[in-house]
Amino acid sequence: MNYRKPIHLCDIRTVHILLQINNTGNLVPELRHAPNLYEYWMLAAFLVILIILAYVRVAYTRRLYRLFSSLVRIQILRQVMREELVFSHRVSVFLFINFALVMGLILFGADKFYEWNFTEAEGWELYLIFVALVAGGYLLKLIFNFILRKILHDKGLVKEYLFEVFLVNKALGVIFLLFAIAICFINIGSLNILFIIIGILFLIFILFRLYQGLVMSLSYSVSRVYIILYLCTLEILPFLVIWKLFGSKIA
Repeated sequence: MNYRKPIHLCDIRTVHILLQINNTGNLVPELRHAPNLYEYWMLAAFLVILIILAYVRVAYTRRLYRLFSSLVRIQILRQVMREELVFSHRVSVFLFINFALVMGLILFGADKFYEWNFTEAEGWELYLIFVALVAGGYLLKLIFNFILRKILHDKGLVKEYLFEVFLVNKALGVIFLLFAIAICFINIGSLNILFIIIGILFLIFILFRLYQGLVMSLSYSVSRVYIILYLCTLEILPFLVIWKLFGSKIA
């Protein structure tokens, strides 16, 4: 099976040669017209992202500060949830869209660099597919949590944890924007290290999210059975399904 392993990158005017090792151990040159993954449509994607963040920053400065303060302080989170419809508020909607757009760029870069080839789509069409998958996945999570709340007669824990989940995602959308820019513009020889850093940071955010969920559950005196059921069905199971479907390509 062919796999990508950057060995040497040299510049010959406008054509760049990336040497790879194929399944026979021989070096195979891959011609590229640029030393990075940038494509013309990415400028429009970054422009939309920057417009969203600038609008939220200017129009909702105070609420933006309170939202990210509630990321680490559960008392502020509960106060914000009591005051407004946190999932449908304009700031929340815009930040969620920003998260989907940024993660779409990161997944697009990973797909091109590691040659996952999930679909025959290319360019902006492939990018929009990744954006739709990210947004659709978390919207399904929202629906499943709503059903779970009805089944368990939830008094507020599931709603609080779900808000924390989406809040972490919104923070990721802001923080990972710099990584998305780097993926598109830095030399492809450095991308493997960058993707490793992104993976580690993403794992840290996931663990932080689970820790916050455990802290919330203790304040509600929830049965450990319910906690294990929730974590297995809506936190761990989705990642196992993704790995089962695409693990061979990712590996």
